[in-house]
Amino acid sequence: MAHIEKRGRNQYRARLRGPDGRERSRTFELRGQAERWLTRQKQALDHGEWTDPALSRTLFADWAERVMAAGST
Repeated sequence: MAHIEKRGRNQYRARLRGPDGRERSRTFELRGQAERWLTRQKQALDHGEWTDPALSRTLFADWAERVMAAGST
C-alpha cells in the first residue's frame, strides 16, 4: 500500500507500509515532492535497502551510548 493524499490547501501526504507492516508517512508542500519521496522509498524497499525513517531521528550520542552499554555487559 502506497499512495498520496491531498491534505489542506498546499499539503500532500505520502504514505506506505514498511516491511514490518507499519505505516510510514511524510507531508510535503508539492505533490511532485511527495511522489519523488514515495518512489525512492518503494525503490529502497524493492532492493532491500530501506531504512525506517524513525531511526534517522536518533541522535548519534544516544545511539553510541546504547552501543557502549551493550558492549560492556
